[in-house]
Amino acid sequence: MKKYIPKDIESAIAQQWEAEETYKAPQTPEKDKSYTLVMFPYPSGAGLHTGHARVYTGTDVLARYHRMKGKSVLHPMGWDAFGLPAENAAIKLKKNPLDIVPQNIANFKQQMQRLGLSYDWSKEFSTTDPSYYQWTQWLFIQFFKMGLLHKKETPIFYCPSCKTGLALEEVLADGTHERCGNKVEERTLPQWIFRITKYADELLADLDGLDWPSGILQMQRNWIGKKEGMVIHHKVEGMEYVLDTFTAFPAWSFADTFIVIAPEHPLVDSLIENGKGTSEVVNYVAEIRAIPADERAASKEKTGVFTGLYAVDPFRPNEKLPIWIANFALMSFGTGAIRCSAHDPRDVAFATKYSIPLREVVERETETPVNAHEGKGILVDSGPFTGKEVSSVVEDFVAWVSKEKIGEKSTTYHLRDWVFSRQRYWGEPIPMVFCQSCADEKISYWAVAKETEKIYPNSPKIAQKVSGFVAEIEESLCGWFPLSDENLPLKLPYVDSYEPTETGQSPLSQIPDFVNTTCPHCAKPAVRETDTMPNWAGSCWYFLYFSRGVDFAIETKPSLQAWNSLIKPSAMAWNPVDWYIGGAEHAVLHLLYSRFWMKMLNDSGLVDFKEPFTRLRSVGIVLASDNRKMSKSLGNVINPNDVIDEFGADTLRVYEMFMAPFGQEVAWSTAAMQGAYRFISRVWQMYYSSAKFAKSAEIRSKTLDAELQSVISSIDTDITNVKFNTCISALMKFLNLWEESDSEVLSMKGAQDFLKLLAPFAPYMTDHIWRNVFGNNTSIHIAPWPQKDDSLTVEKQVTIAIQVQGKVRGTVSMPSSKLSQDIVIAEALKLEGVNRYIDGKEYKVIYVPGRVVNFVL
Repeated sequence: MKKYIPKDIESAIAQQWEAEETYKAPQTPEKDKSYTLVMFPYPSGAGLHTGHARVYTGTDVLARYHRMKGKSVLHPMGWDAFGLPAENAAIKLKKNPLDIVPQNIANFKQQMQRLGLSYDWSKEFSTTDPSYYQWTQWLFIQFFKMGLLHKKETPIFYCPSCKTGLALEEVLADGTHERCGNKVEERTLPQWIFRITKYADELLADLDGLDWPSGILQMQRNWIGKKEGMVIHHKVEGMEYVLDTFTAFPAWSFADTFIVIAPEHPLVDSLIENGKGTSEVVNYVAEIRAIPADERAASKEKTGVFTGLYAVDPFRPNEKLPIWIANFALMSFGTGAIRCSAHDPRDVAFATKYSIPLREVVERETETPVNAHEGKGILVDSGPFTGKEVSSVVEDFVAWVSKEKIGEKSTTYHLRDWVFSRQRYWGEPIPMVFCQSCADEKISYWAVAKETEKIYPNSPKIAQKVSGFVAEIEESLCGWFPLSDENLPLKLPYVDSYEPTETGQSPLSQIPDFVNTTCPHCAKPAVRETDTMPNWAGSCWYFLYFSRGVDFAIETKPSLQAWNSLIKPSAMAWNPVDWYIGGAEHAVLHLLYSRFWMKMLNDSGLVDFKEPFTRLRSVGIVLASDNRKMSKSLGNVINPNDVIDEFGADTLRVYEMFMAPFGQEVAWSTAAMQGAYRFISRVWQMYYSSAKFAKSAEIRSKTLDAELQSVISSIDTDITNVKFNTCISALMKFLNLWEESDSEVLSMKGAQDFLKLLAPFAPYMTDHIWRNVFGNNTSIHIAPWPQKDDSLTVEKQVTIAIQVQGKVRGTVSMPSSKLSQDIVIAEALKLEGVNRYIDGKEYKVIYVPGRVVNFVL
């Protein structure tokens, strides 16, 4: 019998797939579509490890399954190759990223091809290809023209190690950079900013229609962080200054006895600049501002300093509220100023520490004051609301505050506008030019567009979103002009020195040939923007580019006409993505940014859908066998190529899918993987054994073919529920039954159907057997998926124990379809051994469906 040797078959089968274009997607879906996509990978120099193989294989199983189910499948692969990891690696190797990234891509690609992933490689591209990033630059320009981008000096997080500004989403809760793990600090730098906050409500509301893991949906909701409340106005005693505080619990306001403000609050600057800040205030502010805001907020120790200022309490005009600076007050929450009371444990701890008087307005029932977050209790000493249940007066309280001109209703968000500039070399050059002459004359792009009647055709939705910013846009962006379409792409220059500068400027600022240019408006000398885009830019819309038609030429210049004729039609046919698979670590960054871009594109008419990913599934991390994360520095990385060399790609794939539920973290086990190899080898032997399946299509096996129908049904359900491990388990159980059957052989159709069920998991071996054992001329991966045949199903008999007073007095066997309580009891009462004990006696019946009946006397 022919022995299973993976290396003897895998290369030849792969060549047949390529020659036959087995996985090439149609230009547009010809029938029901399945756009199946794994998150855009970053091609590192280290290559793939077996943790990567898990997510790519799982996505591939879905793509193969839907292809066999008769759907038009788009399953592409490309490379998210811009950004800090590649640049930092290049600096370490003393090579230009333009040289090392293509090598990394080549290594990743050969590893993926060995895994047998069914990608349409004709769709392949990298974010570093000028033919792609010219479109990213063009989209940047469209968003600029819409008023959704602006540039200004702004406080940002800055990573001293990577020497670049960061968005809030890139800073972890402990105040470190999510890429390099080093502490960040706060600086003020000129930055390009996306107005993502204008889409906060839509980003929040549209989560309800997505088939995503509940945990990731909640993370997005928390990050957007919408809070309904009120802004309360206070006159600061001795100053011409109105201090606004935000409260999410307005009905408790009569309890407040002090105010805390963030160290960055404008009132603090005003105090210090006017020389009214004590040395204690000045020193405290300097010390606390050096600590990232998120780290301060997470600190268990609450610290502060009294400003010496008081605010008049609008709820009790005869009382004053001392104003403190506190480490837990953040400018990112509300107004950066908070009224504090006895009804918040954090406020109580702070007040106790600094001996600040407290007042309660809901009578306590325990040793501690009632927490306002509980939202219940009878109000006391609360003006016109005294004696009322706090939960019932919220709307009336808000209306009263507005009527009394104490404050007004307000909504705040944790989400902040997106810092889009990076002071690094390895990224898409921002296609903007600054002209000092135009700036001196207060000339902006929008002023010129109005004069020439070439205003970008904003949709009513976008016009409404930016209507309040027109004056700000024209004033703050005087002198800034986008490149024209024909001047795209603005290519990244190849240079010897690309290390980040110590001044906080991009390395591109040191390249005169890149910097110096002419103004697109007045043709006078001007300078280019030297910041680059973040690595998120290319991945915000890459799924649209994957779906481009075959008639799309990479040399096509970007324009509105080209977009509408070459990208939009095919993108609309394939998108949104039906199955999106990746790691949960992208729950906020990539997923939030992609959703934001699609909403902008939808509002502008460039796409016809709002959400990019209909269905999302997450994969669990594969730890090394030492239960630590795989790392080159730890020496515990497992290279898929090494596993494939020894056991074959099918073994690796089957083990990766069987090792644990797909979303669960799991440690690698070479011993368990060898079990997958034995399973594959046993399947091989069954098909090369002449006695294990019928050679005539007329021969059927009553038991085996009937059991196979149950396997078909369960795998149909489990694949779409991403329960790959239970699919493999069902196949293994059936193989055991098949091997142990001496009196029957599986029908030819049954043998073919079993092979098809295994095909998405073990594509090489199954295609080899399909062609060489069954004599087919086309791939098993385009053969129709097995359909359950109910005529072959044999109803199972279920044996039920019949008890009297807990002792077994007999059994009855019933078809599985007739297990209702009435039928089972009727059969039980026919048993002589039962009637002997219950005849003429009163009893009640306890029935455990399908298992036991107990007559209790």
